[in-house]
Amino acid sequence: MLADSEHVEVLRRGPRLWNDWRRQNPATVPNLIRLSLSAAERQIGIMNGGPVNLASARLRGASLRFATLSGANLAGADLSGADLTDARLDSANLTNADLSHALLNRTDFAGAKLVGTRLEGTNLGLARKLTQDQIMESLGDDFTLLPQHLEPPVFWTEASDAEPQLDDDRPAHVPNVTARSRGGTMSWLVGGGRPCRRCRS
Repeated sequence: MLADSEHVEVLRRGPRLWNDWRRQNPATVPNLIRLSLSAAERQIGIMNGGPVNLASARLRGASLRFATLSGANLAGADLSGADLTDARLDSANLTNADLSHALLNRTDFAGAKLVGTRLEGTNLGLARKLTQDQIMESLGDDFTLLPQHLEPPVFWTEASDAEPQLDDDRPAHVPNVTARSRGGTMSWLVGGGRPCRRCRS
């Protein structure tokens, strides 16, 4: 699926016209999947008529390197797999947004709201101005990498380690790995157990 050309064209006209269009079309979910803007068009922060309203927008896989999204409303937006390298998300509202597997090298999160923000599989090792409080409000997993001064919340690993359940709340059966000896050699029979999520190369 690709972006809706009409939606992209409106955004290219700048945040003021975009925000007006959003007010006139409150039921429309912006389809900006794999969005690619010029360097100038990515500057949609306060100094250029923003903050921009991208709440609930579909921005999966969007190219937003060096974008200025200061103060942007990105609540509920799908930014999974987006490239936000060197982008400014300072003071942005990312409540319940999906940033899973996004590229976030040197992304500025100063004052950003990360309540319920999905960070599964993201590398935040080089992200800028992240705080422990922000991380505590977000959702990550064993594959979320944080800067050295921050710690993952306990509930991140508890959620990934939880035993799978059936619909009637009975624990799902996870076959064990068993070993059998064959002529002095050891062979392993794996019955489909879950892979170890902490075993990283």
